[in-house]
Amino acid sequence: MSDTAKGHHKHGQLAHIDMLPLFSTTDKNEQMTSLLPGHRIGRVAPVLPWLFAATILWALTGSVPFGALLGLAPTPEISKLLGHPVTVGVAVVLFFVVIGVTGGVYSRGVEQFGQIRVAGLFATLAIAGGLFAGAGVLLLWTLTSNPSRPFDLEAIVTSPTIPPELGVVVGACFALLAAYMLLRLPVSIAHARRRQADIQRLRAEGSSFIGTLTAINFTNSWLLNYPMFKVEVSYISSGAPRVVSARMRTTADRVPVIGTSMLVLTDDHGTILVELDPSNEAAFEPDAGKYAAPDG
Repeated sequence: MSDTAKGHHKHGQLAHIDMLPLFSTTDKNEQMTSLLPGHRIGRVAPVLPWLFAATILWALTGSVPFGALLGLAPTPEISKLLGHPVTVGVAVVLFFVVIGVTGGVYSRGVEQFGQIRVAGLFATLAIAGGLFAGAGVLLLWTLTSNPSRPFDLEAIVTSPTIPPELGVVVGACFALLAAYMLLRLPVSIAHARRRQADIQRLRAEGSSFIGTLTAINFTNSWLLNYPMFKVEVSYISSGAPRVVSARMRTTADRVPVIGTSMLVLTDDHGTILVELDPSNEAAFEPDAGKYAAPDG
């Protein structure tokens, strides 16, 4: 499509587009970012209730292994209570619940920011933060119950039983992981929001061209079972043929074939967005197993 097509897909007129396959001319792998048509740029607030709930549940679930197995119990009686079959059974049930809630954290992260990296950071923060919180509460309880007990890391090797020092070290590792996630999250969120802002702006104000998928090369790699590709899209701008290269992430059953109609959106700054053309039905590779991730 030439410049006469400019504005054809502006101002919310885009039909619903499946976000997979996802294309990016700037990023790769987990940094590739999407924004559903009509959705606003991602916000942290909708993710927070799920994040807090998952963190609390991980703290409760983690208190059992920390107290019963890693020595972080203030008294022998509490250690026996945490190791009781009923308590362990409750912890197992909580574990399955918290897995589901953590999945909710991940899903809300993808929904808001359209990026696997941000969603993964939120989910990891919930796990590490919760386990650190559970270990921290037990440690404080242990210290207040027996303030005269010396803290000696050598006890990890010399003690005939599992000492609290081992639980402290494990808890400290989760604390470091949680701190690392907290440091990475703001930068990653800012990156995702910038990409989403570019997508939103191009859809509203960019020059629109209909192009054709002219090359698709499988990288023989997968991200979370999503096959990764390098593609080329050809289009005509100002009477001259142009080619834009992009990376593509998709599912094994949604790999577009060469010749598929594509939508190319550009601006005066050289920012380019590539998507499936919503006005034409896409054709996908009929052999869904061709690009399926290998077992194991």
